[in-house]
Amino acid sequence: MRLEDLIHKKISRRNLLKRSGKAAAFLTAGSVLPNEFFELSLFKERKRSDQNEMLFKPIEPTDSDNFILPQGFDYKIIRKWGDKINESEYFGYNNDFVGYMPIDLLAGGNDTNDGLLVINHEYPSPLFINNYTDEDFKKGKIKTPEEVNAEQKSVGISVIRVKRENGVWNFIEDEKYNRRIDSNTIHIVCGNAKTGLGETVTGTLANCSGGITPWGTYLSGEENFQDYFASKDVWEYRWNDVDKNFNDEQYGWVVEIDPFDRDSVPKKRTSLGRFRHENVAIGISPGGRVVAYMGDDKVNECVYKFISKNTYDPDKRELNMDILDEGDLYVADFENGKWQLLDYDKRPELKSDFASQSDVLINCDKASKLVGGTECNRPEDIEINPVDRSLFVSFTNNSTKDDYYGGIVRIIEKNNDPESLEFDWEVFATGGVESGFSCPDNLTFDSKGNLWVLCDVSTSKINKGRYAPFKNNSMFMIPTSGPDKGKAFRFASGPVDSELCGGNFSPDESTMFISVQHPGEGSLTMENPTSRWPDYGNDIPRPAVIAVTGFKK
Repeated sequence: MRLEDLIHKKISRRNLLKRSGKAAAFLTAGSVLPNEFFELSLFKERKRSDQNEMLFKPIEPTDSDNFILPQGFDYKIIRKWGDKINESEYFGYNNDFVGYMPIDLLAGGNDTNDGLLVINHEYPSPLFINNYTDEDFKKGKIKTPEEVNAEQKSVGISVIRVKRENGVWNFIEDEKYNRRIDSNTIHIVCGNAKTGLGETVTGTLANCSGGITPWGTYLSGEENFQDYFASKDVWEYRWNDVDKNFNDEQYGWVVEIDPFDRDSVPKKRTSLGRFRHENVAIGISPGGRVVAYMGDDKVNECVYKFISKNTYDPDKRELNMDILDEGDLYVADFENGKWQLLDYDKRPELKSDFASQSDVLINCDKASKLVGGTECNRPEDIEINPVDRSLFVSFTNNSTKDDYYGGIVRIIEKNNDPESLEFDWEVFATGGVESGFSCPDNLTFDSKGNLWVLCDVSTSKINKGRYAPFKNNSMFMIPTSGPDKGKAFRFASGPVDSELCGGNFSPDESTMFISVQHPGEGSLTMENPTSRWPDYGNDIPRPAVIAVTGFKK
């Protein structure tokens, strides 16, 4: 049942104000809630005096074709579409998540000047990769095998080495680490859905956001995999017209890679469920178990968490390498503040629609509703506040429920224990013209608990209609405590048609690595693109990963 139905049927206005942790906007409710609800707070007790200092002078919204930062900050491009990363491979297209891993991490170090960047590449651009236009699509032009191969190589994951010398970040040519994992790379199938898929599958694609594990691996979320298998009249970068080997059940999983071992084979962790994975946020419970939080980025879908069967061993990396294969998957029931178990053997309501646990995991979006999962307004990034360990979830929007601007919800587990099966929650911030931000997507924290929010107004709507006041997609800093709690301050603005992604810090927090995704995406031809960022002149727009500097150490 959708949450707005529960509100109308079960919760009076008076009870709603009493039970602020049991109903909220952005969980398909949107405008049906009273304004007083947004003034409630369940977590007022935590304040940080050192968090109140403004870190920068906020910038104004802009529609210019530039990457704009506050005074005192600068950026450098690390890699962009078309750049080589080793002798035979190139940096992929539409970079999304970007995370920094110190080069000495496995030795217990925390090198802030030398490390690996792990980067997702979410989807290709037929126009800028193959000059395949909308007109070609409308005429039913079928891509050649060579064109399909070029697009297949543009998605997936990049691992590159970077180093800061004399204050400047540079890409490092390093054959030991630099590599690409794309839609042609063989992956090992692991976990509780293995019986339904086989030992191996080909490739990863639709790689959106992700997460870094305490044992030094990278988790990549496969999100909108359905776009690659749609019919001709639905999506332009379909591949199955040419390549018949693709099976959509092989995608929509969390992929784990070891960035420090170039020869290691990526693994699909099927026990974490198959859906449109935005990211994976990893926590370690007081009992030592690994807890993975995930969102299904689609309207009317759910928030999940996985609790490992085995405990994490910080001293023996090899014992943790497959820890995500055994454990229990849960879906969030916001109405009752509970995590509902998705287990074929223990939940009889799953028996009539599914044949096995493997079947349940392959069809998580359907199974989650049968056990009481709450339908939400596009749950995207989930991150853990390092100050108090509460969870922050971005709900981007759901125009079908009159939620156009989205918002951010905060979850606190019972006893602050990630293993708990009960939780409470509040609306932390609401998008809109008054608040200044719209359609929150990626989230990240600094060590003081400031929340950094990267927004994603879609290319078809940006700078138009109700979204015109926000201008280009931007990044905001929102304090989570103190007098400015919940207020959004614009830190960066991207070039025309772009989305800003990633936004993760170096260990000393002097640098933030950001992905500038799909600049010029609204272009109809290569000759007259809507953006020329970053090289301008007569060049096409190119997605790129940048290093933003100027933060105080």
